[in-house]
Amino acid sequence: MSYSQEEIEKKRLLALQRKKQAQLKNASINSPSTKSNMPSFNNNTVANKNKLDNGTGSSGHGSSKYVDLKAKFGNNSIKNHAKFDRKKERINPISTSNFFAQKSRITGNCYMITDDRFVLETSSYFPPLVTVLKTIPSRSYDINNKNWNFHLKDYETVMEKIISFKFDIQVTGLPKIVLQVFRKNDTLKNIVKNIDLSNIDSQLLKNLIPFQKEGICYGISKGGRCMIADDMGLGKTIQALGIAHYFKDNWPLLIVAPSSVRYQWAEAICTFLPSVPTQYIYQFMNAKDFIGSKIVITTYDLLVRAMSTFKYHIFGFIILDESHALKSIKTARFKAVQCVVAQARHVVLLTGTPVLSRPIELYSQINLIMPNFMGYQEYGIRYCAGEKGSYGWDFTGSSNMQELQMLLKHTCVIRRLKSEVLNQLPTKKREVIILDPDVIKVSTKEMVQMSQKLERKVLNGMERHCALLQYYNESSIAKQRAVCDYISKLFISKQKCIIFAHHQNVLDAICDVAESMNINYIRIDGRTNSERRKYEVDKFQNNNTCMAAVLSITAANAGITLTAAQHVVFAELFWNPGILCQAEDRVHRIGQDNNVTIQYLVAKQTADDYLWPLIQKKMNVLNEVGLDQDFCLKDIDISKQELNLKQNTLDFFINSKQYQLKTDEKIIENNENAMKDAGNESFIVEEYKELIDLSEEDFNFCNWDDIE
Repeated sequence: MSYSQEEIEKKRLLALQRKKQAQLKNASINSPSTKSNMPSFNNNTVANKNKLDNGTGSSGHGSSKYVDLKAKFGNNSIKNHAKFDRKKERINPISTSNFFAQKSRITGNCYMITDDRFVLETSSYFPPLVTVLKTIPSRSYDINNKNWNFHLKDYETVMEKIISFKFDIQVTGLPKIVLQVFRKNDTLKNIVKNIDLSNIDSQLLKNLIPFQKEGICYGISKGGRCMIADDMGLGKTIQALGIAHYFKDNWPLLIVAPSSVRYQWAEAICTFLPSVPTQYIYQFMNAKDFIGSKIVITTYDLLVRAMSTFKYHIFGFIILDESHALKSIKTARFKAVQCVVAQARHVVLLTGTPVLSRPIELYSQINLIMPNFMGYQEYGIRYCAGEKGSYGWDFTGSSNMQELQMLLKHTCVIRRLKSEVLNQLPTKKREVIILDPDVIKVSTKEMVQMSQKLERKVLNGMERHCALLQYYNESSIAKQRAVCDYISKLFISKQKCIIFAHHQNVLDAICDVAESMNINYIRIDGRTNSERRKYEVDKFQNNNTCMAAVLSITAANAGITLTAAQHVVFAELFWNPGILCQAEDRVHRIGQDNNVTIQYLVAKQTADDYLWPLIQKKMNVLNEVGLDQDFCLKDIDISKQELNLKQNTLDFFINSKQYQLKTDEKIIENNENAMKDAGNESFIVEEYKELIDLSEEDFNFCNWDDIE
């Protein structure tokens, strides 16, 4: 559509009139008297419009069109201003509530700090609440943490005071199970005094250490439903057998353990419970096997495959060894164990590392002992800093760790560290050996790309984990030569040692070094079956000519005793600190008479740069929940790898007395009369100094790339 110049000018003037009209109407809203003048205003507008039409020669059709527009826009303008007026009346910009925004609600949380006191922690200072809290007799204010704590007997009183504030404050109280547990207030000392252990086999009682006796009494006091989480090497097996024998009237007994230790359980029963006939012990070997004995020993994998057989048998007592294998409630392994445990009267879990990295891993294990302990989501929110995201709940964090530690101690978990109960046990010393960077291939294209990828901050959790795994695999290849060089020096000392690694290429390379140096060794990895595993362990323990044990970190970190050695070397790191602690304690345990040295071989510009901080971060979480592994990397001794023994430095020729003596002897053999006085020794030294006193220009003629 096209408009003439005359029509365009008419529309321009009409727009100016509408603008002036709107301004006049805005002013009329504030004055009541303007409402009576509104008709005359409209008439004047129409009169002016008629004059405009007469002056421009427009037709009557244009005048009627203007009237329609005036009615349309004029009414709409009044309506909009009425709407604005109502909004203005609803919000007063002078009000303080509008100026400072709406007041937010104060939140708070209650948690236990001792066996009989709890803390009320609020998000901000609230004077009326403080005034009320001061009226409670057991109140106490912590200046450092700036919070109030009270005696547990005043819990209901505190909550009633908080409720009186209605919408001003919202506090999360103590869970019902927490209140019930801490109000019982049972102590371990009282438990030990009131339990008679005379029904247990005398052979087992004779071998008990005092703290192991306390562990048995604790398990009995809990009705045979507990977790013994003592440090590795403190004798959890003998404690579990003691509790089981106390409740022997409720047998049959089922022992579920990793395949690597199943035969050691049968040996332990014969050793500590000679009153139990040998024919009572039965090894469940395959999924088609049958059950018909008082004591059945099986593995977690077999339990899953033979679930159709086990679910029709009721076991009165169940022992779950290395229970951290059940850390996830979603696995088929956990579901199979849960089905069997549901019918048992007594359940004992054994693990030296109940939590490998996160507190959520404890829930599944506690749930087997106490099915009505706490809901999964409730536990995750309170103790795992649960947050609900787009894909569900995230329970990978930690919160209220002090309360969780005390709660586990009072309900079902007993844990003692070596430092607490075995002062006479030899010390364990950790060392970090920084491998020679000149022998490590860190400048390859793959290594550089992976290092740059990990430095990107945009990677999410899964992408970063996958990138670290790839970098970890490439680092094993890059470190292989330096690791072998260090291991070759270790073999020269002719002392028994244990070498842990993760990748097959590293394990193979270490074995090749041992064979080339005629070192008698054993090897245990994922391909070693249970029978062969026991044979290899016995060989290392009893054969003095067997000098080395080459072990896989994941396959040989638990269930074996290798106290014949005092030196442990980790050729590679592992991202799970619990696994490393378990592997260390294959040597540092009961039966070890000497000091133990643990060495970690690390390399700069490899995956080790990322694994060290990750390990320490996870250990800090475990320490907060009271599951301390005594694994601190801060005060560790650090040294650098020395060069290969075959590579002599220039200083060797000058300062090495050994070399000078050998040189003297050789010259004496060739010319006895040439070395009669002592001055010849200094002559030889000076001669070598002259030989090596060269500048950089003297080496320019050398083609170093062709030197082998």
